[in-house]
Amino acid sequence: MSGNVKLNFLEALPDAFFEIDHPSRLLELFGGPTLVSLEGAAAEPLMISTLLHGNETTGFFALQRLLRHYRDGLPRSLLIFFGNVEAAAQGVRHLPGQPDFNRIWGGGEGAEARMAREVLTYARGRRVIANIDIHNTTGRNPYYACVNRTSEDFLRLANGFTEIVIYFTEPHEVNSNAFAKFCPSVTLECGLPGIPEGIEHLYRYLEHLLHTVGDKGRAADEGRIYHTVARLKVPYYCRFDFAFDSKSSRDFSFIRHFDHFNFQCVPRGTVLAYTRRDGPQLAVLDNRDRLVTEKYLGFEDGKVIARQDLIPSMFTTDGDVAREDSLGYLMEPYQGE
Repeated sequence: MSGNVKLNFLEALPDAFFEIDHPSRLLELFGGPTLVSLEGAAAEPLMISTLLHGNETTGFFALQRLLRHYRDGLPRSLLIFFGNVEAAAQGVRHLPGQPDFNRIWGGGEGAEARMAREVLTYARGRRVIANIDIHNTTGRNPYYACVNRTSEDFLRLANGFTEIVIYFTEPHEVNSNAFAKFCPSVTLECGLPGIPEGIEHLYRYLEHLLHTVGDKGRAADEGRIYHTVARLKVPYYCRFDFAFDSKSSRDFSFIRHFDHFNFQCVPRGTVLAYTRRDGPQLAVLDNRDRLVTEKYLGFEDGKVIARQDLIPSMFTTDGDVAREDSLGYLMEPYQGE
């Protein structure tokens, strides 16, 4: 992408925002990434980011509905960052040559990283009360929240949206981690994009949060907290499918409905894929990017086998996401530091 990424800034939404039927039309409305500042009764703004991935649409639909409802006056000020609207116009995660907009928040001198720094600087100056980054998953997952700290103010943000929370430290370049340095912050994973139930669930959460964020008298609820410990990487040169075909000519033929494993216990000995006997191996990397494949996976008789009980998240059957980011993550129940 060119070095001329410009962050647009608005203090009111155009009337057309409330009428468009899909986020693909935001590019013609905004022209590029846009930070919107809306004043409400409570001055400290709630920060919300959406469309960091252009094909993850649930955040747009829920926010459009929320802002219609409070068009005559918000109970709290909002800062809303509409991220990769260029990719949204084409219904893709990001355009060729663009970085992932949820990997630009850790510093750097690229145009997108400078834009992210501009958003962070403005939000910090406005003393945002909390940060919400809205996403969808590419595979089947329950609703869950991700945090980079496990203090009560972070866990409170997850309450009301889900009882499933993932604590993670890598990848560290994500939006939620950058905001976590100066306010409570959470990533919401709202299931598959554009599903009405997911939009409704997110809308109700955001509406409630507008009235309750910062309520320190309320304790964080008990729930399931997991810690991401590793991620699965497919070598970039590999060919793979999800046909679970023992005679496949592909390097890997993963089990059908691979994403149905998410948040389930996959028992030791489960065959996850067929592979060529003389072919490459999957890589499993821990949070320090150390190769730990043998701890989790075995390669025997043309099969990829779980060497211990596994708890996956974000296992995907989207080949582009698997190549670019990861095939998915492995978790353990979080026991505290």
